[in-house]
Amino acid sequence: MKKATYFLLFIALAIFSSCSKDDNIEPTGVNEIIVDELAYNLTSANGSGITGTATLTRDSNDNTTILIQLDNTNTEEHPSYLRFNSAAEGGPIAITLEPCTCAVSTTVVTQLDDGTPIDFDKLLNLDGHVSIQDSPANPDLVVAIADIGINAN
Repeated sequence: MKKATYFLLFIALAIFSSCSKDDNIEPTGVNEIIVDELAYNLTSANGSGITGTATLTRDSNDNTTILIQLDNTNTEEHPSYLRFNSAAEGGPIAITLEPCTCAVSTTVVTQLDDGTPIDFDKLLNLDGHVSIQDSPANPDLVVAIADIGINAN
């Protein structure tokens, strides 16, 4: 329970201390409590030096959220995706996540990009990975990556 309280406090601080006041981060509701949480370490790719975490949460209203927090980056925008297959295999985009702006991205997840419903439990069993791209101008260069679901160690 303490962990959930600290996590919510951290999210609130991240939202209020972000780089810009026009970020599109919206709370998913009122009086929510994180009931499940799993964090994956993002590792640097292609010599970028960018690392961080991708945290999947389920709250008391059964909302699923993916929070990306990057380290060793500047304030530029990094497109972010949840992709099928392992990071080593690469794969097509499963879910287009909110871009990391000021090193943070928060996306409420209810379905894959093709409209297939997905929730926290299905994400835990997904054959997938999270990829963070360099920039909108250079979207093919992966700068950080993490296996998730059945691919995670």
